[in-house]
Amino acid sequence: MERTRKTWGERWLLFKNDLCEISYLELEPNRRCSWHYHKTKFNLFFVTEGELYIKLEDGIAKIEKFQIFTTKPDEMHEFQTHDKPAKILEIMYVQYEAADIMRDPTQLGGKLNE
Repeated sequence: MERTRKTWGERWLLFKNDLCEISYLELEPNRRCSWHYHKTKFNLFFVTEGELYIKLEDGIAKIEKFQIFTTKPDEMHEFQTHDKPAKILEIMYVQYEAADIMRDPTQLGGKLNE
């Protein structure tokens, strides 16, 4: 488990592959991350302790304990804490396409011929 000190607190990288990244964040009071966006990733925040504020171009959303908030690719955002620390599970992922399967219409499934 990789642990990194940031200007806003600490990050533990729990899992990472080409499609998903899961981190545990301990955020100090009155801190924020940089104003940014992700080209292809969704960014899901699950608050396990305290409160998290997500600043977006059209305002600020307050996320409380056991609530989830997700930002989309190309959506400018930053997370913030106010007067209390917060603990967060952060999951970054790319969009899954349910219709990504392409079937050969001449080779459909079913009962095997004996």
